[in-house]
Amino acid sequence: MLLSTVLNNAWIAIGLWAVLFCLDYIFTMKAARMYQMGANKHFIFAGGYELNEYFKEDVAKLKVFSFRFWLVLIIVAGTLLIIHPLPEAFALAWGMLIGTQMAVQLRHINNLMRFYYARDSRGTKGRIETDHWLSLRLSAVSFLSLGVLFLFLFLLMGSLVLLGATVGCLAMSLRHFLDSAKQNKQN
Repeated sequence: MLLSTVLNNAWIAIGLWAVLFCLDYIFTMKAARMYQMGANKHFIFAGGYELNEYFKEDVAKLKVFSFRFWLVLIIVAGTLLIIHPLPEAFALAWGMLIGTQMAVQLRHINNLMRFYYARDSRGTKGRIETDHWLSLRLSAVSFLSLGVLFLFLFLLMGSLVLLGATVGCLAMSLRHFLDSAKQNKQN
């Protein structure tokens, strides 16, 4: 089975996650650039485009090179390499990372398409301003939806990777929901 081959080879598993993590940053920067170069006439995100506070400043400045990005990449890859000899822990951790990345990638694809057309006002009229708390709340719902899907698949297949994806998505959903509630109270 392909999954067992990936999980048994640390470099392939870590490499797959690293590729998705790099795509996350590339897609974030591309969407942020599209947003700043025209899509922002239709979509306004109070508090900025980026939801992750850790990367918010780098994204707002459209930094091509981000020290924070490389730091996270190295720390997470190193942690995965350290726990690789523990197959169950590795499968669970890798599933958490891959599951959350899948959710993020889906949102990026949606935003890239939306901003592609909005830049030139094709199919988009008017303006929508979204408070940051609502962006976080919508993200929480998206992560929750995929977490429930991964849970369903875990119950069918029993894979620790799917359990990890479930836990990762549900944890991100909870984090974004709590951040959303906190910011909504402050408004």
